[in-house]
Amino acid sequence: MRSLISVMDLRKEEVEEILSLGSEAKQVQGEKLSGEAILLFLEPSTRTRLSFEKACKRLGLEVYSVIGESSSIVKGESLYDTFKTIEALGFRCVIFRFPFVFFPYRQIVDKVRIAFINAGDGTHQHPTQGLIDLFTLKEKLGDIKNLRVLYVGDILHSRVFRSGAPLLKMFGAKVSVCGPKSLIPEDINVFEVEQVFFDLDKALDWADTVIWLRLQKERQEERFIYERSYFRRFGLTAQRYNKLKGFFMHPGPVNREVDIEGDLVYSEKSLVQEQVKNGIYIRTAVLKWCLES
Repeated sequence: MRSLISVMDLRKEEVEEILSLGSEAKQVQGEKLSGEAILLFLEPSTRTRLSFEKACKRLGLEVYSVIGESSSIVKGESLYDTFKTIEALGFRCVIFRFPFVFFPYRQIVDKVRIAFINAGDGTHQHPTQGLIDLFTLKEKLGDIKNLRVLYVGDILHSRVFRSGAPLLKMFGAKVSVCGPKSLIPEDINVFEVEQVFFDLDKALDWADTVIWLRLQKERQEERFIYERSYFRRFGLTAQRYNKLKGFFMHPGPVNREVDIEGDLVYSEKSLVQEQVKNGIYIRTAVLKWCLES
């Protein structure tokens, strides 16, 4: 039994195994697994929660959900005690989403005999979304070596960037970022990005593929961003759409007229729907990878 908390724990061979399982899941239903999984979501979600639920049911796992304030965590119970309870109840797997960073996670994961799958923890990691984006690009383009991938928007608060960038670089892509100075992490060099752009039009000249990120207003705190000004500077407008060399992506949910002009969300150059569809297959693959080891 394995867990997936962070992409930083994965070797390239393991990523390739998960991607291969994702391709298989897209072609055939596959063998069923036995047991029960719990969705422990303390933060809102539509795509991630539903695709994980569908993935569990495709594999024959019985699914239980604990959402928001129905968890005893809000009463002060520790994460360790919550997970030990889940273990005692006989669940094989916990798929969790937290509004806070789950770290240091080894102190808990190594003491509880269930599979842990991170569906997003604060501004830290969202490993399955990173795998989905990698899978989608490889499926569409094949080899992504030297592909220039640009992340645009709220880099500071983005667990999608922190999960996707290392995976893309693992397969030879070149990664740059673009956004307001206040939304670029001070430790951006840790991610070994090629360039940091503050001018989106110059960044688009560099990029082959662009991943727009949601402006996370709920995490802004003292950093007030005026949405109309932000859209003019960093949003995907019709004029910028025409400049795109290739496809664009967005992990969702999309803030229309803030991240992307509404009419462009499902346009010809968009891979947004492909990302959503592939979410079921990659999350199926991750469940198999964790539970069949």
